[in-house]
Amino acid sequence: MNQEPPSDAGRVLHPDQISLLGVATVVIEGRRLIVAATFVSMLFAVISAARTGRDFTATASFLPAQIGQDMLSGTRGLAQQFGFTMPSSGNAGRSPRFYADLVVSREILDGVIEPGVDVHTPDGTTLVDLAERFKTSGETAAERTAWTRRALSRKISVSDEPMTGVITVSVRTDEPELSAAILRRLIELISAFDMETRRSQAAAERSFSEERLGQLRTEFTMVEASLKLFLDENRQFMNSPQLTFEHDRLQRQVLMRQELVMAMAQAFEQARIDEVRNTPVLTIIDQPLAPAIANPRGRLMKLITGLAAGLLGGLALVYLREVSARSGAVAKQSLGEFKGVLIKAVRDPFGIRVSSRPSSTSRGPIP
Repeated sequence: MNQEPPSDAGRVLHPDQISLLGVATVVIEGRRLIVAATFVSMLFAVISAARTGRDFTATASFLPAQIGQDMLSGTRGLAQQFGFTMPSSGNAGRSPRFYADLVVSREILDGVIEPGVDVHTPDGTTLVDLAERFKTSGETAAERTAWTRRALSRKISVSDEPMTGVITVSVRTDEPELSAAILRRLIELISAFDMETRRSQAAAERSFSEERLGQLRTEFTMVEASLKLFLDENRQFMNSPQLTFEHDRLQRQVLMRQELVMAMAQAFEQARIDEVRNTPVLTIIDQPLAPAIANPRGRLMKLITGLAAGLLGGLALVYLREVSARSGAVAKQSLGEFKGVLIKAVRDPFGIRVSSRPSSTSRGPIP
């Protein structure tokens, strides 16, 4: 009645039962497939790199200027203490990230695309149409501009340094003079945008300061008149605590209004200066010059990508082949075990017979 346990001879391991040694064995056995896949991938990468033109990257860096902020910060803080809000002029509150996003904004890019860029060469200056240069097309002018804007944005990279506030802009094209020309146009548009918005904000601040200054002067005149009237009516107020308190209260109001009038007058004068200021608001650190040498990074990255893709593709093919082989062996074994159980069920439908001989399944799968 003792039945022998099924033998493990010839049993194939489950595909999930793998080890590092088994993986190494599979990789070594499939080395030809890996080498072949790597060779084919590298061949395509070399052909693609050979067909790729040289890239020239022009780089420039600038620092946004903070004009008049030291003087206005104290004035703004004093006004806020008394419940007043003063608008900020110039480029206050504009972080380096703001300028990094401004470079690739639609307004700036369209300002580069629509008039074109002046490319300076030894033979002279040429106006280059970027839509024709990038070979963009469209049924309408707006569609053509949109495709050109997308192509131009891919050639621009911007980085900012939060600690120092320096913004670095790079433009990459297949011509050094074109890269420098686009970069110069970008910086000109950023400077013009910054100056225009600064003047607009300064004009709004001047209008606010002028109106508020008139109100404060009226209030100052009123509290001065109240103090003068009090002194005329109470020449000997020092002997009365109540009159002394009233005098001190009026004196504080006069001093407070006097400080506000002085602070607002300073803000008004500063806003008038900023409104007509035409000095540059960007400090150029590195000028946008035409690069002297090409950038080899594009071709190198294609070769590295081809090598990595070939190795990974070869390993994937070897893995799939091994998994397929193991799955086929497991399926064959399962089919053999099923045939053995089926034959046993036919011979003994109700499982009544007891045999001392080992079952057919203990001898391995039936072919």
